[in-house]
Amino acid sequence: MRFNPVGFALTIGMALIAVLLGFTLLNAAGLVGFTAGHGAVASELPAKPGLVADTVAAPASDSTVVALDPAQVAEIAVGDALFKGQCAQCHAVNEVVVGPALAGISQRRPVSWLIPWIKNSSKVVASGDEYAVELYNKYGKQQMPSFALSDQEVKSILTYIDAEHIMVTTVATR
Repeated sequence: MRFNPVGFALTIGMALIAVLLGFTLLNAAGLVGFTAGHGAVASELPAKPGLVADTVAAPASDSTVVALDPAQVAEIAVGDALFKGQCAQCHAVNEVVVGPALAGISQRRPVSWLIPWIKNSSKVVASGDEYAVELYNKYGKQQMPSFALSDQEVKSILTYIDAEHIMVTTVATR
């Protein structure tokens, strides 16, 4: 077997591109990044049960850096993909599109309400739920489509929305 320097260079180049692309995506999601004089910084998320794994002081700074475990990063990534595929046509996290902005949704409504709403909002409206009817009327009586998502998929979307809102809020206050 002969050594092929062109093939080797292409392999190394593609590996570097994959690493840089991965870092860029994580940076865009606010999960990793660098700031001048502060070393590596992960996402700055407040302590929330089930969302934050470890909190450490950032070097040369009084800010808090939060490290997420791989399962939490994976859940946010799954939620991101589901949100972009199922929700982004009508919703954004921090601005009104066709439907309401979703930032803080898990503080406005409990997960036990959000799961059936996301799966079949027309059923919740038909039940006479006051908040559901108010939303339906406020947004032009436009019915949100039903989604065949598992409870865990809905929770992943909600985790993504919370993380995205916190990241945008943190960046905006700097």
